[in-house]
Amino acid sequence: MLLFLSGCDLFGTPVDSRAPRLEIVAPYAEATVAGESLLISVDAEALGEGNWMSFVSITINGVQAGATELEGDLYNLRLNTTDFEDGTYRLEATGFDRYQSRGLSAPVLISIDNAPATPGPRSRITDPADQQEVMGVVRVFAQAEPGEEAVSRMDLLIDGTPVASEVEPASEGIFLFDLDTAELGLGEHTLAVKAFSAPDAFHLSEPVTIMVLENDEATEGSPGSLRWKMPGVTGDVNGAVAVGFNNDIYVGSSDNSLFSFSTNGALKWKYEAGAAIDSSPMVGNNDDVFITGSDGRLYGINSEGNRRWGWGSHYDTGSSIQSSPALGTDGTIYFGDSSGKLHAVSAFDGLAQTTGSWPVDVTNAEIVTPPVISQDRTIYVGATDGHLYAYDPEGRRLWKSGTSIGSVMVGMAMVEREYSVVLPSGTVRTTIVVVLYVVSNDGQLVAVSGEDGSVLWSYPLSGPMRSAPVVGPDGTIYVGTSTGLMALNADVDALTPRLRFVHVAPDVGTPVIDSNGIIYFMSDKTLMAINAGNAPQWHYFIGADADGPLTITRDGALLVAPENGYLYAFETGSVGLNPENWPTFQRNARNTGRLGIDATDG
Repeated sequence: MLLFLSGCDLFGTPVDSRAPRLEIVAPYAEATVAGESLLISVDAEALGEGNWMSFVSITINGVQAGATELEGDLYNLRLNTTDFEDGTYRLEATGFDRYQSRGLSAPVLISIDNAPATPGPRSRITDPADQQEVMGVVRVFAQAEPGEEAVSRMDLLIDGTPVASEVEPASEGIFLFDLDTAELGLGEHTLAVKAFSAPDAFHLSEPVTIMVLENDEATEGSPGSLRWKMPGVTGDVNGAVAVGFNNDIYVGSSDNSLFSFSTNGALKWKYEAGAAIDSSPMVGNNDDVFITGSDGRLYGINSEGNRRWGWGSHYDTGSSIQSSPALGTDGTIYFGDSSGKLHAVSAFDGLAQTTGSWPVDVTNAEIVTPPVISQDRTIYVGATDGHLYAYDPEGRRLWKSGTSIGSVMVGMAMVEREYSVVLPSGTVRTTIVVVLYVVSNDGQLVAVSGEDGSVLWSYPLSGPMRSAPVVGPDGTIYVGTSTGLMALNADVDALTPRLRFVHVAPDVGTPVIDSNGIIYFMSDKTLMAINAGNAPQWHYFIGADADGPLTITRDGALLVAPENGYLYAFETGSVGLNPENWPTFQRNARNTGRLGIDATDG
């Protein structure tokens, strides 16, 4: 016997007369809605086998507002709330199944609020852009228009319904909302913000339409997912990002500025230098930050954004500087300039080192890359004249490479290897061999002995070079080229290196290696991750180029500063940089450029 059946259809089959089940799932009850695109969504189910919904409509205060359209699993209707006076309204959904059984939802009361008592601050959504395709977790940025009064509260509206509220800006008037698009459903959705200056004074921004796509990215918190994204960087970032012991993040730009961000991405301060910063910031042992500028000056700034050596104080070379600073274990800062001089400056007072005859005239050519410093305090520097030079802490030249290797335009990597020799007596003598890996501007990867500057081997690369080499925990050398990421193995006594693989990708920048041995690099506006066996792990399309080297914080955030004014932090699932060899530009997240006591400081 069948229950709830009465009558037959045209073919004599028993008909299930139970009413369909309907529920209004958006907007939520007692929501205060606004705008021209309020989304009303109904979950409707026809009961009985072989039954389906044939029609769902919406009534407002008992008056038909329109029929819905089936989009995915929901029946949706867009409503222009500006056609109604502000006030409270009752929404109900009515539906019919194939047998014309009628169902009615429970009512949902909403308040329409488009007309403020007094106008509030005009505002706008700055990111994402209108018509942008999105997926996964998206960070929404909103701010008041220039010249508007202060915002006391900012509400985010999705499809006309408020979903989040913030009373404090994250950075310089910018309000942030993290939006999980998986909760919206695929297709078109509208975003708007309501900016308040008082409870009854607000302004609703112009809507931004986004297109939610199928989410094929990593889930939140897993490797490859976006941890945060923050605006505030003006100008181009040509150097590496630096991270202090306090986990503050420092970014230099061509806009004459050094930016400081907290570990969660909030902009802390901005320091104005006298000219463009084309080099990488370097963080000292007490979290002071040092930058070189194209005005020929070395600046020292403390972690609060004030000059380290007093107001108006700096070290002036008189020549333009592109070379990033490196830090000796005694607190001496080393860098080169465009006139070919190598400088040694005290981090404590900003004065030239008094021991020895600093600065020293290295060459008549430019020095544009940072020095590197070995554990025995030897300073190595490359120049555009095609030679490498070694100096002791007193400024005495130890050697000049005898063979021209080609102009040195990108950073070097340095490793220390144990080399054992069996003497005739049978005794094994072990020595530490310093090897420098240099990319020349004519497309060669060159290994140079730190003992005398002799060339151990060279290997041809492909295309124009903008990548510095890095070295993995097993000694593999990684370098980006215009056609891919190259991985080479080489023993100290090998005459030629062995090519392990080429990961084919266009325009690869300087890579970085995390504590799990995963290699990251930028390629044609996309962030890539592969393992040491050349197997792809994940990728993320940023949509903008990033010229500066990458780095990783001590809690595993991969930092990228592309040419779109944002700073990105991605999850890696690691605990920071790899502690072995030379995993990133200038060895560590502070960009000190040295081996020794801070080899594992991240």
